[in-house]
Amino acid sequence: MKNAISSAKILESQSKPREQHQSFREQVALKSTQSKPFSSTILESKSGSETQITKNTQNLESTFDKNAELQKVDSSPKAQPSSQNPTPKPYNNFHFQDIFGNFHRFFRPYTYRFRALFVRVYPQGYCYSDDSEIVITKSHKAIISQTSYPTHAFALPRNASKARKLLESIKQCRLWARFYYQRLFKLHRVNGSLALLHQATNYYHFLSESIAALEQIRRSGLEPDYYLLAQDMPYQRQMWQILQIPESKILPLSPSRLIQAKSLIVPTLIANFESVEWRDGILLSRTLALPMLLQQFYRDFATLLPPQATQSKAHKKRKIFLTRPSGSNRHLENTKEVESIFSAFGYEIILPDELSLVEQACMARESSIIASLHGAGLSNAFFMQQGAVVFEIFPQYYHYSCPQFCALLMGCRYFYMVATTTDTSAHPQQESAYVCPHLLQKALQKLETYL
Repeated sequence: MKNAISSAKILESQSKPREQHQSFREQVALKSTQSKPFSSTILESKSGSETQITKNTQNLESTFDKNAELQKVDSSPKAQPSSQNPTPKPYNNFHFQDIFGNFHRFFRPYTYRFRALFVRVYPQGYCYSDDSEIVITKSHKAIISQTSYPTHAFALPRNASKARKLLESIKQCRLWARFYYQRLFKLHRVNGSLALLHQATNYYHFLSESIAALEQIRRSGLEPDYYLLAQDMPYQRQMWQILQIPESKILPLSPSRLIQAKSLIVPTLIANFESVEWRDGILLSRTLALPMLLQQFYRDFATLLPPQATQSKAHKKRKIFLTRPSGSNRHLENTKEVESIFSAFGYEIILPDELSLVEQACMARESSIIASLHGAGLSNAFFMQQGAVVFEIFPQYYHYSCPQFCALLMGCRYFYMVATTTDTSAHPQQESAYVCPHLLQKALQKLETYL
């Protein structure tokens, strides 16, 4: 691994001298041939022993631990009410209670130490045109530190049995055999620099992980000749068009092939997970943090959207409930009843899958609140204005934190309630939920005090 890393030209983050009054604010510069300021921050909670909120998420900037070369940021879920509407009830929920003030074991404050972000350039490096995120150097060393997945294809599992390790070793032998075969007979060469990003097909992972990788490259000052980008989904193609990445510079992921580029540009791919036991011994990984650089990206992205209509003041008051497609693997068991309650409170019922990326972004920008069962549609919080409200309904045993991170990252106020799972035969990630009508009405009444 040491040889592999040394073979790359590494653009490292360095910290500026700390000022006494900036205990949580320290800029990180990414050095490159065309150096530009580069800050990389994560969204997280302070330790549970703290009883007061010290920082608003909008004021967070990066900190840098010089000794450990790790990043550490203090955040809070507090968000100030919009200056245009000073009357709503203040939002203060440091311990992440639900809308009724109940505590939940999957929602707690914590501190997470996040490695500094790097943009690495590997001369004559290899990669695959798929979602494997495998990077191999010119000297045929696999870089197992670069992945957005919980585990890497070339990494042996820890604390595994001998039989499991033997099986994984056989799989890796097959990977290397595939590599050498394609290198000899089916190698695709790129005469230029190629940027490798996380190739997400899910809306949330695309808006967070793929865009975080792209934003790192943009801030580094590097200008790749080509990008390896996913274009299967309409929102992916629309994003590249909005960002003005020419189609001639985009290499397709399909068919899967081994690529060697003159310079392979690899940003840090977000891989920060914890293992969670959702129920009955069922383990799954979930994300722990998001990089703060996404906040600035989406604030800049808002300037690329069509201007708001002249009735923008009315549009900002829109209340949205995002419904899920029929046949979804996670749905509300009493969908019609739930939607009728939301409609009675003045919410528009919208299926985000029917909207383009720009339409979803404009909808979120014009909304005072977006509510939904847990799902990727809540990632539209990236486009919401500061002080808006996100309300999430969870099934009983699956509580992934990504919508919460999106909301707090953008300075929104976040609320949630936990519904009931009546059928536990499905995996927690796919379980449906029954929402008690009385509790939902009570929750929406409480939310009205924040709008």
